Amino acid sequence: MLPIYRASARSARHVASHARMLSAGTGDYLNNAKIPTYHFQDSLPRLPIPDLKDTAERYLNSAAPLLTDAEFATTKKAMAEFESGAGKQLHEAIVARDKSRYSSFISEPWFDMYLSNRTELPLNINPQLTFSDDPKKKTAASRTAALCVSSVRFFKTLKDLKLDPDMFHTQACMGGTGTGFFKFLNGKGGSDQFNSVCSMLPKKYAFYGAYLYGTYPLDMSQYNGLLNSTRVPGVTKDTLVKTPANHVIIQYGHDFFKLDVMNKDGSIVPQGEIEHAIQKILSVKPNLDSPALGVLTTMNRTKWANTRNKLLESGVNRSSIADIDSALFAICLDHHEPKDFFDQQDTMLYGGASADRGRNRWFDKSFQIIVLKNGTAALNFEHSWGDGVAVLRYFNEVAGDAEKRPAPP
Repeated sequence: MLPIYRASARSARHVASHARMLSAGTGDYLNNAKIPTYHFQDSLPRLPIPDLKDTAERYLNSAAPLLTDAEFATTKKAMAEFESGAGKQLHEAIVARDKSRYSSFISEPWFDMYLSNRTELPLNINPQLTFSDDPKKKTAASRTAALCVSSVRFFKTLKDLKLDPDMFHTQACMGGTGTGFFKFLNGKGGSDQFNSVCSMLPKKYAFYGAYLYGTYPLDMSQYNGLLNSTRVPGVTKDTLVKTPANHVIIQYGHDFFKLDVMNKDGSIVPQGEIEHAIQKILSVKPNLDSPALGVLTTMNRTKWANTRNKLLESGVNRSSIADIDSALFAICLDHHEPKDFFDQQDTMLYGGASADRGRNRWFDKSFQIIVLKNGTAALNFEHSWGDGVAVLRYFNEVAGDAEKRPAPP
């Protein structure tokens, strides 16, 4: 059985004044973008599909130095047959698929590559990023609460389209040339004028307005998989599932706790109340006697899929796993105390080498925040839903915001 205990952020009155102090004047957004977050998405240029003949020529040019004359002649003949037969059909299929898809023609095969991979997630798929230490927050409860509130602020900023779009500013007009009629726009990428002009442009033309300023808006489609999402194992291929929810899942020892971090009206639960809930969780010795079900997410994906299907036969398990899958993100309160830097990094990456380590993880979640007793924290993220751009944006913004948040008195 996989029970999930509900942790209350309002379980004692004596934290009320502390909670008010930690929530006063902080606001629910990290920034308030003048250009809506996804304003450029519909006008981003698509990756062009290479011409089949050009691809064939590049292949033959690459093969020529490696082959004898006879081998090259055979290869050239095979390529000519491919171009007029299966190659032509495949190329036409790629073009047709590209017209019916939102993103680049390589996106779907890229996702398939990850999701069809049957190897275990730790070490093979999931990387980790360690946060710089926060000198004001030296306990697991204070550090976790600050990172949690900052993460929810990031979520709300993204959800309400107030996160600044990802852009690269060359500060030279016409995509970086800096010459021509629009050279008076040099140096104005990202300026108030730039923001005003681009925000008023229709979405299907917005990219080209930014281009005139020498600015390249970047694709932000991967941000959709950052929060409330999980990788669900399948027998032959996994799926990415996203479900709205207002809670996080906290793992301590082998137990799981569900903690609401947003109220029904969408406001963020005060930092002090979240900290108090975490203190209550940490106030008892971690339960290491019950089965460590989180370790199942380290299995081969097909084996884990079959095991998960067995678990879902129980109503309690179905409800608990649904809570884990839909959580904004997971928090792992690790009771291990690393002896050195390398031990710390092993802990954050896969849990550590000994059999009793790393058993309170859920590697399927889009990301987990791992926090040690002394407040050292890291981000371990599942890689199939996205790459470094979205993760690093989240990581850097949350790290900076959390460090500015007040520490407990």
